Amino acid sequence: MNKINLQKKAQAREGRAEKYWFKNDTTGLEKTLFYRITIPLTPFNSGLNYESQPVETEIVIEWLNLHLVDPDDLDNLQISSQEYEDLEASIYVGSAHNACEVIKLHFQRMEGNNYQVKGEIRIDFKSEGVAQNEVFSFQTIIYYQKNEEY
Repeated sequence: MNKINLQKKAQAREGRAEKYWFKNDTTGLEKTLFYRITIPLTPFNSGLNYESQPVETEIVIEWLNLHLVDPDDLDNLQISSQEYEDLEASIYVGSAHNACEVIKLHFQRMEGNNYQVKGEIRIDFKSEGVAQNEVFSFQTIIYYQKNEEY
């Protein structure tokens, strides 16, 4: 099976974090505040001949229910799939949404709504038959969009 080797081919670009409210009467989910983090990657050649090159994609982490005292303060926030079991993370490569495990994601305030983020994710390429699983480590800047009233 192919190996994408994302660590050598791509880098995390500046991304964004945002919060949103969601309610689902059918499942009994009360109005809940969730967060979404989107981290675009530099275009890269996946080595997969059945998709257009270079690949343009992003890491998306969503359905984060952080329970923060101040919902607009992400400073020193630590996120992992173990701690936040309901989060969903994925990256679209090889014509498939490949699930990711967030090993760690650490937010450090820079200034204003900008955070330096250091992260590591395990990408499950195998489940979709795309490639071998691999770990991707990165560091980037995340802009937090305060677009919802709390």
